[in-house]
Amino acid sequence: MAKRQKKSKLLGIIVFLIITLIGLLYINIKINNKRIIDLPRYMIIGKENIFVVYEDKLSLSIPFEIQLDRDKTIGDFYRVGNYQGIMDGINELLPEKVDSFEVVKHSEIRLNVAYKYNVPEVMIEDKRYVLTSNLNSLFMEKYYKSSGEISENVIVDVLNGNGKSGYAGRTGRKIEESLSYKYNAANYERDSEYSYIINKDLQESQIESLIMSLDERYIKIKSELDLPTLANAVIILGKEENIQTKININGVDKVTKDAKNILEKNGYKNISIGTENGNLTVIDYRTEDYYIAYKIAKKLGIKNMVENKNKTDDIINIYIKE
Repeated sequence: MAKRQKKSKLLGIIVFLIITLIGLLYINIKINNKRIIDLPRYMIIGKENIFVVYEDKLSLSIPFEIQLDRDKTIGDFYRVGNYQGIMDGINELLPEKVDSFEVVKHSEIRLNVAYKYNVPEVMIEDKRYVLTSNLNSLFMEKYYKSSGEISENVIVDVLNGNGKSGYAGRTGRKIEESLSYKYNAANYERDSEYSYIINKDLQESQIESLIMSLDERYIKIKSELDLPTLANAVIILGKEENIQTKININGVDKVTKDAKNILEKNGYKNISIGTENGNLTVIDYRTEDYYIAYKIAKKLGIKNMVENKNKTDDIINIYIKE
């Protein structure tokens, strides 16, 4: 009788443990699913590709062969298990960043989104890079178009850093006339050689429209402003007289001379010509110089732009294929 009771008790413990383990497994699966599927935007690190998902609107597939810096690809980070490094590197390239990732090595990845795209890329010196200009256009067309900030609600702080009396007010009125953005004009706390843009919460397309409405050419990205503001964006208008940024145009003689003439007529300085040939017409730029390169690309009719976050020289390289 005692033995039967012990066996029954032991069996009960085993059944309880099995039920508990099944319950914990179920909870864990639910938590994992919630951690990814219920988030508005996230990154999935698969076996050969990265998938970046934005709500139910858009997903990007990024192959492991894409360069995250000059020397390392996504695959190099993956092989040593540096998943955080993958997310940080990709976030440097994306118009909209993500802050969560999941590693999925054995399951099939199915995404329920409206648009699925392979990330636009370009080959430079046998290395594959994200084509950031095309990526920005993709976001404008497929992600931003349904959730735009109404122009009349946009406020821009226009700060005068060039010492010209009344210049911020004149620029603000020009912005209001061309884009219907409201503005606050004031003097900046100190003179500035370069112009700067600080984007608080506007879409990339709105910032690019703002940039193109300005006469300034050398507009660098500034991440933060040391003054409090409720504006959606802040423009600091610089002198742009003693500019250190150089522009190097590469290609055959005829096209480089034509491009140089166009840029000089539009007030650009420090332009040199080289003969290095590429297999694509493209502009190569540092991260903080995106809008300088963007305006140059518009002037020259160049669609392809590549961000090189490892550049240390203050040179914008233009490669023109005849």
